[in-house]
Amino acid sequence: MPFLDPDSHQAMLRHGIKTGIAAVLAYGIAHLFQLKYGYWAALSAVIVMQVYVADSVQMCLYRFSGTAVGAAIGAVAILIFPETPAMTVLALFLSVTFCAYMTRYNARYRMAAITVCVVVLAGTGQEDRLVFGMFRVVEIGVGVAAAFVVSIALWPVRAGTALKVRLRARFDDCARHYETIMNAFLAMQTGLDPHLLKGLQTDILEDRALFQKVLHHERRMYREDTDLLGLKVRTLEKCCAHLQTMLQALNSEQGQGYEILMECELKELAATTVDVMRCVAAGCGLQTGRLAHALEDAEGRLRELRRDGATRRFHLQKLVQFFAFYHSAQSMGRDILLYGQNPVFAVPAA
Repeated sequence: MPFLDPDSHQAMLRHGIKTGIAAVLAYGIAHLFQLKYGYWAALSAVIVMQVYVADSVQMCLYRFSGTAVGAAIGAVAILIFPETPAMTVLALFLSVTFCAYMTRYNARYRMAAITVCVVVLAGTGQEDRLVFGMFRVVEIGVGVAAAFVVSIALWPVRAGTALKVRLRARFDDCARHYETIMNAFLAMQTGLDPHLLKGLQTDILEDRALFQKVLHHERRMYREDTDLLGLKVRTLEKCCAHLQTMLQALNSEQGQGYEILMECELKELAATTVDVMRCVAAGCGLQTGRLAHALEDAEGRLRELRRDGATRRFHLQKLVQFFAFYHSAQSMGRDILLYGQNPVFAVPAA
């Protein structure tokens, strides 16, 4: 199935239809088994349904496990405390207080507190409070199950698929920002907006969160190369950190700019690094030989300049600025080189 942007009109329309189907399915199952309050099942299905399969699975686990814990606590409260107004209030207070405190260890206790209220209060005045409360828990479970089935069976929107598309775009973003920063540095250190990378940093944080969803929830149901996805996310995080250091170095010197003796080598290093990034963004085979040569040539040129004493005529602040910038550019090139040398991407040199 082709990728569909989860924020698009079509994706949200499908999500709405799926949620409606899950609610009807849950209510139908509850009615089929003659559960008295089928709306609990429908309500649970609506709460659990999310756009991404990973989010739906996470909500299913959260709601089902929290419901089970809350049911057990509610059952204990019913068995211990007599059915009088005062004892019912005390049972509710102690049970909910315990669950609320336990949320410091696990968020599922928030759902457990809701279930305790259902179990302890819904059966008040009923002939068998415990059985009445347990049937309400079963209704919640039916809703959770219905949402889970619909989520994975009908138009599933996988976080892993979305993440692959996002990561390709992110490599392209990194390449574009790298070109901008390098060009500004070579153009007599023209300053740039210090918040230039804010959007990129936010996007990479969201990519990391999406990867965690794939890692913890979707890979149990789908075959996904999480090692490769993790490598991409880590590489982008490193690149973003290098870009931030380069931007800070660029803006650190407010005096008169200076010409870079290694301009040709830095241009080649930037061009080859950007080429590999854009190959990743395009999903094509990677050739890293030129990048490896560019890294070696830049290092060789720097050693030559230092040996000839060319750097001695520069002010210390300008040297610090240059070496901070150069070190980050080299580090990013090496990180991209290591990524490109992964057997999955490497192709024979032409």
